[in-house]
Amino acid sequence: MLAIRDLSRTVAAKTDKIAALKLCRGLSGFLADANSGCSKPSDVDKLAVLFQNCADVRSLKKLHARVLTLGLGRDVTLGSEILICYSSLGVLPNTRLCFQGFLNNDLAQWNSAMVDIFRAGYPEEVILLYRGLKLHQIGLDEKTITFGLKSCTELRNLLLGKGMHADSLKLGLSRDKFVGSSLVGLYSKVARMDDSQKAFEEILDKDVVSYTSMITGYSENMDSTSWKAFEIVSDMLRSNLEVNRVTLVSLLQVAGNLGAIREGKSVHCYSIRRAIGLSDEVLETSLVHMYTRCRAYQLASAVLKNSMQSVASWNAILVGLAQTGQSGNAIHHLSVMIHEHKVIPDSVTYASVISACAELRNSACAASVHAYLIRRSIPLDVVLVTALIEVYFKCTRIMRSRRLFDQLMVKDVVSYNTMIYGYLQSGIDNEAIALLKEMMAECIAPNSVTVLSLLAAIADHRDLVRGRCIHGFAIRHGYCSDVDIANQIIRMYSSCGKIAAARIVFASLEKKNLVSWTAMMMGCLSCGHGGETVRLCQLMQQHGEKPDSVTVMTAAQAVSELGHLKGVKQIHCFVYRAMLEKDTKTTNSLITAYAKCGRLDLSIGLFLSLEHRDLDSWNSMISAYGMHGLYIKVLEMFKLMEEGNINPDGLTFSSVLSACSHAGLVKEGLRIFQSMASIYSVLPQEEHYGCIVDLLSRAGHLEEGYKLIKLSTLNDRSSVLCALLSACRTHGNTMLGQIISNELLELRQQNPGAYALISEVFAQKGQWNKSANIRNRAKESGLRKLPGSSLIESAEQANTLR
Repeated sequence: MLAIRDLSRTVAAKTDKIAALKLCRGLSGFLADANSGCSKPSDVDKLAVLFQNCADVRSLKKLHARVLTLGLGRDVTLGSEILICYSSLGVLPNTRLCFQGFLNNDLAQWNSAMVDIFRAGYPEEVILLYRGLKLHQIGLDEKTITFGLKSCTELRNLLLGKGMHADSLKLGLSRDKFVGSSLVGLYSKVARMDDSQKAFEEILDKDVVSYTSMITGYSENMDSTSWKAFEIVSDMLRSNLEVNRVTLVSLLQVAGNLGAIREGKSVHCYSIRRAIGLSDEVLETSLVHMYTRCRAYQLASAVLKNSMQSVASWNAILVGLAQTGQSGNAIHHLSVMIHEHKVIPDSVTYASVISACAELRNSACAASVHAYLIRRSIPLDVVLVTALIEVYFKCTRIMRSRRLFDQLMVKDVVSYNTMIYGYLQSGIDNEAIALLKEMMAECIAPNSVTVLSLLAAIADHRDLVRGRCIHGFAIRHGYCSDVDIANQIIRMYSSCGKIAAARIVFASLEKKNLVSWTAMMMGCLSCGHGGETVRLCQLMQQHGEKPDSVTVMTAAQAVSELGHLKGVKQIHCFVYRAMLEKDTKTTNSLITAYAKCGRLDLSIGLFLSLEHRDLDSWNSMISAYGMHGLYIKVLEMFKLMEEGNINPDGLTFSSVLSACSHAGLVKEGLRIFQSMASIYSVLPQEEHYGCIVDLLSRAGHLEEGYKLIKLSTLNDRSSVLCALLSACRTHGNTMLGQIISNELLELRQQNPGAYALISEVFAQKGQWNKSANIRNRAKESGLRKLPGSSLIESAEQANTLR
């Protein structure tokens, strides 16, 4: 294999030399002819041919110089060839002044140059030409604005795009279908779907491209407003326009994003009836991906079986399985793909399977894939190595990740970002900072992802000191102007409980987006400022931002914690107006909100109205029944989950064990607790031990509860011991209470309630001096119990959502 590669490289090198030799001979002959006399009309054709065959920058510059000496610098034909040649060799920006000379006051020439430069992949240069047109007052037409907008879309430059939109309005070109479609693309790219919809509605003569641009925009934005894509295609069909393959692919992507299996099937049937995309790899891949995202795995497999079975189609099912939590199934499909169907995987296939191993935290499987790559002599490119680094970090194989990283010949910013994030997630902060310094020493500039990764990990660990350091780094290197980084800084300070610092960063933002408002709302909510969360939601709407599902869920949680039933109803009405009622997560938040405000009947109604109930839906309803003391209903719901093969998680078990505790169902509670690890592979956490200890304590089995705590794998047992100590005080078991009190004192508790309990236990036993000493120690440590509070709903409370 290596010999064949070397031979092919040698042949390619010889071929390049022959081509270069022919070009040099042609150039020499032309120069000799040119020196003998002045230029002729045929010179332009000869030069154009030479430019088309030019393969290196040095020869190109010689040719360009000869064009200028012959006085042909303003020839449009040659100018176009020069542009294309400089673009293909990747040196266009460095020679900007050279080619601007051939452009005169003819708008058609400028447009031709803009089209060539845009197609060569230089949107920045197109913007410069657009500005040049305005500066020289040559004029603008629909073609100029269309390619100017396309360049803004590529660069995600909304501000400049809005300026071009204003130019189109002044010239009356915004209704043109090409300009309108470009505006739709721009606003969709920056997730401004309301503006995109308005631009679409302004187009007078809509064609297939206009409709498809709008549908594609919705396919790229994964929120509940994407349901409008199906309304748009219905309007398109009513206008007697034929749907093409691109439209169908975008619709399938929308259906996959929304989990809309019925709509996805309709699109599939339409493509079959109209014979669109038969044996088309892209459409088949989109169908497989859509069915996988909708968890219709049998249909996905059927489409795959009847398709050409390209590697792209297999990649679609593997990626879809990994994204829907079916990582084990994804690994199985790789084996079927290789051994049964003899399809040769590519780097995307291996990267998808490695990501599935990362989700499963399966280091053995990842190592098997890694070994397979080595045995087959498959080159480990940066993408594969980065995926392996990530999986080994998640499986706590830190040294193996480091060795892979050190073996990389060419390290890029993505590989550094993966290493830094992995170290931070593993709690090895010093190594992460050292890598950041090494990265900068190697002249690899940290990008916004680097800073975002650092801030995200620091927020998760609530490390305020390092968070402030990264904030300072972001200020020094000019990253704070990036709204995404500013939003992450707000989250970091909020997670660390420094809501005042988060407010300062939020107030300093010149242009707040929806994420900024939502991050600040979530920060206030996490710090117990529910009223401020509601006020921020109102202020956000006044600034013209439309809440999305995440904002609505945050607002619903805030008003429910305030006990504001009217506010929850207003949010519910807004959900219907914004067409978010099909969003399962939004409905789940409303189920919880109504339950907290005492309207269990409305919670039940919402739960029953859900077409697709996920695990969170069941958890919300179980929690709602628990809040209202209907513990038998909690157990009935849990039984329905088991019968429906819905695997419970830690939150489910917390609610169910709490219900068993309050209902006094000791045997049932112990059975469920034991099934957590043995049947459902859920490791009991502190809250689960707390529930089971409370269950045993209520039944008077204090010693059994203490033995359970001693046998647990908990790192911090203080809160569970406090619960058991409270039960000892209630049941008058002073002997066990004293043992637990001594253990808590050794742990040096910072909870004032724990000191109060310990003091009472010693007082019950008649050890008044010890009781007084405990209370004095709490006072000296500055610990004091927070006073209780109650909430009432005011009749004059402002509206939450309009």
